[in-house]
Amino acid sequence: MRGRRWLRWVAPALVLGIAAALRFWALGRPGVLVFDELYYVRDAISQLAHGFPTVWPDDEPSMAGARATAFGDAPSNAVHPPLGKWLIGLGILVFGPDSGWGWRSAVALAGVATVAVVMRLGWLLSRSLVIACTAGLLLAIDGVHVVLTRVALLDGFLTLFVALGALFVWRDAEWVSLRSQDRPVGTGRNGLTAGSRADARPILVWRPWLVAAGLAFGAAAAVKWSGLYPLAFLLVFVAVRDLLARLRRREHAGVRRSAAQAAVTAVLVLPAAALAYLASWTGWILTPGGWGRTPGTPWPAAFVEYHAEMLSWHSTLTAPHPYQSPPLSWPLALVPTAMYEVRWSEGCSWSECVSGISPLPNPLVTWGGAAALVGLVWLLVRQLVRSRGGFGIGPGGAARSPLLLGGAFVLTGYLSGWLPWVLTFSRSAVFQFYAVVLTPFSALALGLVLGMLCGIPLRSRDGARFEAPFDPEPAALLGRRLAVALFVVVAGVLAVFFFPVWSGMPVADWFWQLHLWLPGWS
Repeated sequence: MRGRRWLRWVAPALVLGIAAALRFWALGRPGVLVFDELYYVRDAISQLAHGFPTVWPDDEPSMAGARATAFGDAPSNAVHPPLGKWLIGLGILVFGPDSGWGWRSAVALAGVATVAVVMRLGWLLSRSLVIACTAGLLLAIDGVHVVLTRVALLDGFLTLFVALGALFVWRDAEWVSLRSQDRPVGTGRNGLTAGSRADARPILVWRPWLVAAGLAFGAAAAVKWSGLYPLAFLLVFVAVRDLLARLRRREHAGVRRSAAQAAVTAVLVLPAAALAYLASWTGWILTPGGWGRTPGTPWPAAFVEYHAEMLSWHSTLTAPHPYQSPPLSWPLALVPTAMYEVRWSEGCSWSECVSGISPLPNPLVTWGGAAALVGLVWLLVRQLVRSRGGFGIGPGGAARSPLLLGGAFVLTGYLSGWLPWVLTFSRSAVFQFYAVVLTPFSALALGLVLGMLCGIPLRSRDGARFEAPFDPEPAALLGRRLAVALFVVVAGVLAVFFFPVWSGMPVADWFWQLHLWLPGWS
């Protein structure tokens, strides 16, 4: 027992150590701004000085010497909310504005924190240390996530807040289950028959975990507006789960009471999200020189007008870009967004050297995650079809199944970061790196599926249990476990192989070419 307790601390610590090594090693390389760091880092520096972003004299990526503070006083038209730049600014305050460590350390720390959040979610979804650590490890070595938490863009912070909000939503689901005394049909409270008025599931007016989720998703939206998508999707998940629970209990006026609960939930969550979002604009509000501020105009009116400008910019972004990527290609990472590439021959030990940064996927993790999501859908459909009370309603329902709830939760989280972009037709300039917000959920799906292949049952806090319908014979189970172990080991080897092109390491051109497996990766 003591050994297991020791392992519960050591295994997650090792995963976090791997995540930190892949994100912090040589973080200052290259020593110039790459890709959209040109905007976000310089906005962060000037925002620290003025309370809002200001203009810079040129687009030179070097930040050496006095260039690191060469910003002017005129406001800049920043098209994303301020929180991500404030967070980048924290690293700049510690390591300075002329250092890659200063620009990137905050997002690297956010990447490691996201791995921790995913491990916690993996544990809550399965009550299995193996599944939790596997999900965390897979995210730690996911190439898209590694790169987007090694460069000072906004999407690493967005991913952290979305994962944190998802964690709080799941904690709320457990909290509500305990207080609502969810039970199978026919097992009422104090001898009451389920479905009677006295045994109705209460309408909860205080849900602290959902308030925390609202704050997290508000922070996500304060980094990028796309943080609102997971808020909407997971609130729908909460409402549907409550409705199914009431229908399952055959509750009197269950639909009406569920609608009332959804309204109460919205009253709790949406103001919390709005508060977190508005707080990120404190510098702009308190200092009158920001973009869109004019003398005599109250800040709320300027705030609304500024947001109208931002919305117009985002909804009509159609400028062609060589790396724009259709959202349908994101799950397989077919067109990564190259962020930095420098070539030289003089002083190179080979005919040509390359230093580049590209979010090429770890093929086993990214493609395996997509396959795991499909497998999760198959397992969910199979259980629903075999449930006599479809969708978990009725005596034979599967509503309490850890697979049904956990699988639906993971799929909802994944779709929340992908489906809105698939349905976005007003702008064509969208990019593969937006898909980093999907990586926590694909890692969870892959961790759950690999765990079930190994014969690990999914368990919930209330004792419900699900075992996947795989051959339980010892020889078959051993074969699957060996295959899973080999899969994880090869994924780790691929992470080592791809790390040079994730981190800007100088390599020979022939070695760089070895990583370009698909036409869209070049």
